[in-house]
Amino acid sequence: MSNPQQPPANKSDSGDDDGPNQGPNLVLLYSIIAIAMAAAIGFALLIVLPFYHRR
Repeated sequence: MSNPQQPPANKSDSGDDDGPNQGPNLVLLYSIIAIAMAAAIGFALLIVLPFYHRR
């Protein structure tokens, strides 16, 4: 039945040697958020600056 030479296999072991799932890449997410915020600020400036210069 059980082989003493071989340890029992875990049910969560899918054969990957990468270890546990480490989740999303935070550097990539924070970089995308920073770029999106910079783009939003630039877009807001394009809207506001003509009114500011007309004053």
